[in-house]
Amino acid sequence: MYKNQLQNLLKQNNIPNFFLLYGADNFQIELYAKFIKDKFTFDESLKFYFEEYDFKQAYDYLSSASLFSEKKLLEIKTQKKIPSKELKQLVDLCQNSQDNYFLLEIYDESSKQNEAEKIFSNNFCRFYKVNSAKEGIELLALKAQELNIKITQNALFALFYNFNENLYLAANELNKFSGLNIDEKIIQDYCYSLSTISFESFFDNLMQKKDLRNDLEKILDNYNEIAILNSLYTSFLRLFKISLHVKTHGNLELKEILGYTPPAYVAQNLQKQAFMIKIPQYKNIFLTLAQCEYELKKNSKIEKKEFLISTLLQISSILKS
Repeated sequence: MYKNQLQNLLKQNNIPNFFLLYGADNFQIELYAKFIKDKFTFDESLKFYFEEYDFKQAYDYLSSASLFSEKKLLEIKTQKKIPSKELKQLVDLCQNSQDNYFLLEIYDESSKQNEAEKIFSNNFCRFYKVNSAKEGIELLALKAQELNIKITQNALFALFYNFNENLYLAANELNKFSGLNIDEKIIQDYCYSLSTISFESFFDNLMQKKDLRNDLEKILDNYNEIAILNSLYTSFLRLFKISLHVKTHGNLELKEILGYTPPAYVAQNLQKQAFMIKIPQYKNIFLTLAQCEYELKKNSKIEKKEFLISTLLQISSILKS
């Protein structure tokens, strides 16, 4: 099923006692796993995290009577496929007893789960990457609701933008404010991470065509190579959308372009940066980022850190051309 179908199911009180979550967005898997467990009425639980999984122990747990509880939850978080034969036996134990609950979370963004889907029948949800700021902010609002936080829309926008649209980092910051009321000023004053600040500072210096040598080591200490590429791609794509929209429609409606209205100081900076880059430069930047990502993922012989530095210097050269 799709996410909207799962959301409708969670509003009901008859959610199935076995469920599979997987897909291309680990944040959503983790978030909705919490929502599902809140619907399960279990007395005790057994959790296997990644390499801990042991089929015999899992099977014995669900199949054996307990002196201390009637309703039991088996939760498995894994990055690897579980053999279909084992999955089938665990699901059968839940089909044969409504007192057994089974939640499987597969944290492998590239995996396909055709066999697992068949075993779980309709009791699964596949997640996709967030494709708009609006969707990302809606997910942060759900996280805030889970933590009993009353938060303004502007605060959600600021949080999403300040953490470079990284849902994991943004949601982690929300944990600070459980049970509180927060607004945009609180986000600006108290929500930050060293890595995010380093990237924003680095990107601003990159756009201003400053010497990057002093920033390179700092940014590489806080981010791995793919994370830097993803952040660069997100930042340049946001600017490209703004530039293209203005050239096509003749207006600067950021809510229409980005899906949300950023704070005034952010909007002003985005507008300034967007028009610093010409269309041919955008093309060269995206081609450079794509080539770098391909080499980092496919070429095991290259020195990744040095190759990324070379790419960053190449992008700097493109901006100066």
